Amino acid sequence: MKRLFWILILVPVLTLSCNRIEQEEKEDTGDNPYMPIILSTKQAGYVSAGEAFAGRFIDQIDATALKDDKHEWFVSPLSLQIALGMLLNGAQGETAAEICRTLGYKDGEINEINEWSRMMLEQLPKIDKKTELSMADAIFFNNKISLKAPFREAVGSNYFAALEALDFSNRKATADFINSWCDRQTKGMIPKVIDENGISPDAMAFLANALYFKSVWAEKFPKDDSRNETFTLENGKKDKVRMMKLDGKKFLYGENDLWQAIRLPYGNGAYGMTVVLPKKDHSVREVTEALGKGEMVSTNQEAMADLWLPGFEMKYHIELSDILKTLGMPMAFDPWRADFLAMSEHESYVSFVQQDAAIKVDEEGTEAAAVTIIGMNFATALPSEPLKVVFHADRPFLYLITESSTGAMLFAGKYNGGN
Repeated sequence: MKRLFWILILVPVLTLSCNRIEQEEKEDTGDNPYMPIILSTKQAGYVSAGEAFAGRFIDQIDATALKDDKHEWFVSPLSLQIALGMLLNGAQGETAAEICRTLGYKDGEINEINEWSRMMLEQLPKIDKKTELSMADAIFFNNKISLKAPFREAVGSNYFAALEALDFSNRKATADFINSWCDRQTKGMIPKVIDENGISPDAMAFLANALYFKSVWAEKFPKDDSRNETFTLENGKKDKVRMMKLDGKKFLYGENDLWQAIRLPYGNGAYGMTVVLPKKDHSVREVTEALGKGEMVSTNQEAMADLWLPGFEMKYHIELSDILKTLGMPMAFDPWRADFLAMSEHESYVSFVQQDAAIKVDEEGTEAAAVTIIGMNFATALPSEPLKVVFHADRPFLYLITESSTGAMLFAGKYNGGN
């Protein structure tokens, strides 16, 4: 895909605005009213933490993409947030503290974070009948180990994670099993996240979160109005793209000196797409840098819009290890310092974090999916089964008498039955 188009799908519980809720509640008065999730003061703090984490994450994604000469990207901050929440339950000490701080939470709040994650997993799929949202978690672990009971209980009761013990020595079967799970959970949008070469002999476990979203616009774009229009690329060149058009409809809108933003609601307005367009002589990079510094995108005024929006599809894959180290959790990736002994009695570390995401936007609505995978390796070799041999010294043999620490050979001899 040649053109640049930057887009955020924002889960409303992570970007709450009282004005927005009041407005969109009026948009559906039938059998699908928007009933906002009621948050405690503590949970409202987690909303702010989630927004800040998403902003820092997006800033790092955009910087990394530009460094790699990639001018489009698509990720899921929520999928990563949930996967890291699972990982946190296996961490201890400073490793756990770094993960908490990276997510924007206070040290030692694992129980509260688990309750917050469970609330999102339970309630987000229910708030709009016209939106299909599913979130699934799983831990695929080496069948030569066991996961500690408190960890199993935490991820099972709070993240509803499926726990699958697999024979990692059968690398193809393991990769096929994980890919099949991802394919099912994303309705075929992400059929493969790992191949058999990605199943290392040192692998201990893979933590996975899959997120699937499909919804229809509250105001659909007339297909007959879509036209090829000129689109200016980031490098200043011109291209033709299929542009969807909608005029004379009310949307929530906001702007500042850097950007203008419009929120396009889905279904009953519980979910929406916020499109953030840099103003002339400004760039997407400036917007993402602002988000990384804590500035939030606000759309809290009503406006009648003459709207043009490209229809598009894209898939994106990114390795997130370096980004997460930059965001504040390097210890989790260090075989010598990582502490995940709350997960298993075997010392381990995070070997990689990756995300695959896909999106399709057309006149009807949006379909999107993401899978986050956290790979964990043994920090020390797994004890092997004793080698079984037959040793019958029933023929001539050599024998040596040595000192272990120096290897000095004190004596050597040959035995031939006393003859």
